[in-house]
Amino acid sequence: MKNRRLWLALGVGAYLAFALSALPAATAVRWLVPQEMGLSGIQGTVWSGSAASGTVRGLPVQDVRWRLRPWTLLTGRVGANVEARLADGFLNAEITTTTSRVQSTNLRAGMSLTTLALMVPAVAAARARGQASVALSSIEIGNGRVSNVRGELKLAAIEIAPFIPNGSSNLLPLGDYTVTFGEAREGSIAGRFIDNGGPLELAGTFVVDAAREYTFDALIKPRAGASEQLIQGLKLMTADPGADGRYRLTLTGSL
Repeated sequence: MKNRRLWLALGVGAYLAFALSALPAATAVRWLVPQEMGLSGIQGTVWSGSAASGTVRGLPVQDVRWRLRPWTLLTGRVGANVEARLADGFLNAEITTTTSRVQSTNLRAGMSLTTLALMVPAVAAARARGQASVALSSIEIGNGRVSNVRGELKLAAIEIAPFIPNGSSNLLPLGDYTVTFGEAREGSIAGRFIDNGGPLELAGTFVVDAAREYTFDALIKPRAGASEQLIQGLKLMTADPGADGRYRLTLTGSL
C-alpha cells in the first residue's frame, strides 16, 4: 500500500510538472502569486520565467527571475528560486507561496538604507543613511505582516541627522552594527544588536510583538573621539549614565 501511494504521488507530480512546463508565466502569476507581490512585464513559463519589474511590500524590484521547484506542488504550495535586482542592490532567495502567505529561506540581499526604509518604517523614521547586508535563514510575510525572522542584518557606515538641529546638512556618523534575529513568540520579531566599531559602544535587544508594538532597549557608551553633538544627543534622550559611563536608552511605540 505504501509503495502504491508513493508511485501515485510521483505520477501526480510528473503530470503536474509536464502540464506546468508549458503554462504561460503571465497566467500562472495571476493564479499563484499573492497580490502584494505585484509583477509586470512577465515572460517565459511558470517553470522558468521572468518579470521586468514589481514590488514586494512597497520595495521596487527589477529583472525578477525564477525557477520553479516542482516537488513543492505536492504540498499545495508553490516554491521557486528567485533573484532580483534592486535600485541599488540585489536579492536572492528560495521562496514558497500560498494564496495568503510568502515564506522565504536562504535570503541574501544587499541595499542602501534608503531602499530598506521602503519596507521598514523604523528605518524611514530614523532618516538614516548607510548600507545593509541581509542573510536570513527564514522570513514570512502574510496579511501585511512580517514574522518568523531568523538570521542576520549587518549595517555599515551608518549616518543620521543631528539630534539637535544646527542649520547644517552634515550627518552624524554612527559606525557599523550587527542585528541578529532570533527566537520570538508567534507573530513577533525579536533579536539583539551590537556595534562593530565606531563612536558608540552599543549593545541591546528589541521586540516587535504581534500587535506591532515595539520595545527597544540599549546600553550606550560614547567612545573616545565621539562628537559633542552625539554626546549631547544621548544626554537629551536618556537619563544620567551609570557608574560605568553607559547610558540606557529605552524606546517603545507602534509600527
